[in-house]
Amino acid sequence: MRLQARSRRAAVLMAVSALAVPTGAAAQQDLRSPDTRDAAVASQAGSVQDLRSPDARDAAAGRGTFSAPDVEVVKVAGPSVDDGFSWGDAGIGAGAIFLLGMVALGGTLLAGHRRQGGGKGPAVAAS
Repeated sequence: MRLQARSRRAAVLMAVSALAVPTGAAAQQDLRSPDTRDAAVASQAGSVQDLRSPDARDAAAGRGTFSAPDVEVVKVAGPSVDDGFSWGDAGIGAGAIFLLGMVALGGTLLAGHRRQGGGKGPAVAAS
């Protein structure tokens, strides 16, 4: 009886300690992602959002079209146009189609040959 009381006390003690430890550790742990933590810090810092348009911000900062550099237009040669028929590509495509047809024909012949085998397999005894 004494052993049963000790084991019961030990079980209750372990259950209470198992429940108490995670709650204390969870209060210190921040499970948010790093981006979320950074956004929370930025929102609590009291930063003010500038609602002006980008052009208005540039004008207020002294930036504008008057300080833009001169634009230099560069002409690039276009790709060469070939209106001819590419016989090499056509040959590769025809060869691939022919090979695919031969594989399909071979599979069909192999499947048909196996079906015609008939009663050559092992006999199954009926009970």
